[in-house]
Amino acid sequence: MAVTAYAYTMWVIVSHGNFVNVATNVLKMKKQPHLYIERPESKYKDLRLVVLLSKFSLDVTSAKTSFYEEKFETSAQDPRKLHNIFSSLLNPPGPPSPSSLTAEDFATFYTEKIERICQTFTSPPTSSTSHSQHSTTPSLTQLSTVAAEEVLQIIRSCNPTTCPLDPIPSAMLQTISPDLLPFITTVINGSLTYGHVPTVFKKARVIPILKKPALDPSDISNYRPVSLLSFLSKILERVVCNQLSDYLMQNNLHDPNQSGFKAAHSTETALLAVTEKLHAARSTKLSSVLILLDLSAAFDTVNHKTLLSTLRSLGICGTAWEWFAS
Repeated sequence: MAVTAYAYTMWVIVSHGNFVNVATNVLKMKKQPHLYIERPESKYKDLRLVVLLSKFSLDVTSAKTSFYEEKFETSAQDPRKLHNIFSSLLNPPGPPSPSSLTAEDFATFYTEKIERICQTFTSPPTSSTSHSQHSTTPSLTQLSTVAAEEVLQIIRSCNPTTCPLDPIPSAMLQTISPDLLPFITTVINGSLTYGHVPTVFKKARVIPILKKPALDPSDISNYRPVSLLSFLSKILERVVCNQLSDYLMQNNLHDPNQSGFKAAHSTETALLAVTEKLHAARSTKLSSVLILLDLSAAFDTVNHKTLLSTLRSLGICGTAWEWFAS
């Protein structure tokens, strides 16, 4: 777990070849002027440095402009991405608040929090009584290997966010992905064939982030953990997610009331469904009671045995089930 922030340069400036050399010489001249008394050309180094600094500043401005022009063009059809871009420009995040909390403090707090919540749950029923697969249920025994073209399409469609676990920035990986494609495809297909997720893909860098900027940074309960996964692990997850979604859709195994994490569904479809049912009940002069639940640490407290049992009841078996179990 890391508490320090992580960032990387979004644009790269190729400066003039003599910029660093001139700057180094001028700094030496300032620190040891007696070494340059007999060199008349030294008096011009300050002027040369000013010119190079001005040129360098123009290069940076030009690079930033090109960078954001490209981001605006690629995000033109995505209002959420456009909003995030403008928000980052108009309201840039400030420096992190000082805190004496350590990585060990956060690890202990989050571990104990999950344990306390899980202790309040009743023990889940065994798989033999809760989620048995019916004979009429279709099955998915093996995840299909994917072609290199499909992997390349997924790589290019992913948001190029970079995790500290990534050896190179994700944007750079997307640029050189055609050269690395055979190796990436081999790793992904090996995972799908043998039903095993590489151990290195299971690692995450956990970053504690204040829930709201105005909260007390010394109160550990005011933080929420954000897990950063490596870019390649997300590519593998996307491949499996596509196959699982297709299987559930083709066999009509989706819960009809599900709106989250479902293609063509969102909070809007959930609100429309609830509103429609309320109007239908009102038109027939029936009373309605709406109960809203907010689960604390919902994803962190999912029982893995129950989840795997549910997958088995949906016909996921063989090496496909073993992939999820790994």
